[in-house]
Amino acid sequence: MRHADTRTPGPRRPRAGTARAVTALAGAALALAAALTAAGCSGSGQATSLPDYRIPAEKAREGEAVPEGKTGKSADMRFTVVGFREAMTDVMGTHASMDAKGAFTRVRVLAVNTGRDIQVFDTWQQRLVTTDGRTYSPDVNATMIKRQPERLSVGASMRVEFDLWFDVPRGAKTKAVRLYGSPPVGATTDPAPAEIGLP
Repeated sequence: MRHADTRTPGPRRPRAGTARAVTALAGAALALAAALTAAGCSGSGQATSLPDYRIPAEKAREGEAVPEGKTGKSADMRFTVVGFREAMTDVMGTHASMDAKGAFTRVRVLAVNTGRDIQVFDTWQQRLVTTDGRTYSPDVNATMIKRQPERLSVGASMRVEFDLWFDVPRGAKTKAVRLYGSPPVGATTDPAPAEIGLP
């Protein structure tokens, strides 16, 4: 009389072809998980290196220097000096012209608001520093004749470009321009200026 086999059967070994198929599926699943993780990290599934905006270039004006690397930051406002000219004897606009008391210096500024709130650019707070250490406020008459802003609201992620005009003693040489942003929300003091060396 045969007795029933009461031993617990062990696991069956998969056939060779089945094992290879399982290994391939597991590898594909890991590759897919890695790809999804990388896409999730980038936020949009695109490359993490974002492209630059293509801003149309503008020709420099007569006698204007085009400095490079002249950038600074005050609060949430990032400033870049894109053009510079000094020792101009007069200024001419659409309805008026005027001779300088000394000589005009013109600084072309690109301002970018890097914050989330509006920054107010106040022309009359800005200063030109000459090599003798003296500072000068923007010239009211030249600013008005050339139709440049007195106060300008710069929205979040907004960029603006304009001229600052100064009337300095003839023969004075520019050392730097001192540019001020406005205090960020919650600030109790004015921000430190961005002092950008020129020329």
